[in-house]
Amino acid sequence: MNRVDIVYGGGQYSLAGRSVESIQNEVETAVESGKPYWLRVNSGGGRFEDAYLLIVPGVPFAILNFKPNTNGTDIDLEVDGAFNQDVL
Repeated sequence: MNRVDIVYGGGQYSLAGRSVESIQNEVETAVESGKPYWLRVNSGGGRFEDAYLLIVPGVPFAILNFKPNTNGTDIDLEVDGAFNQDVL
């Protein structure tokens, strides 16, 4: 099952079974509507815990496409050579 991680206001959340594109479309539609919108996400590290993120202009929001290695457990931080160890 695919998973997309979301960083919102400095906290990390996730959505399973969704694509980056579907989340982008949902967030763009919410922002364009001009009305407050609550995005339901998972906040639990090992179990599902619902959290609701208020989607409004001005709140830092990032979508991270989780890609496991071939063993299915680790994140590949060398995607497109973008990972820079010196930044950490």
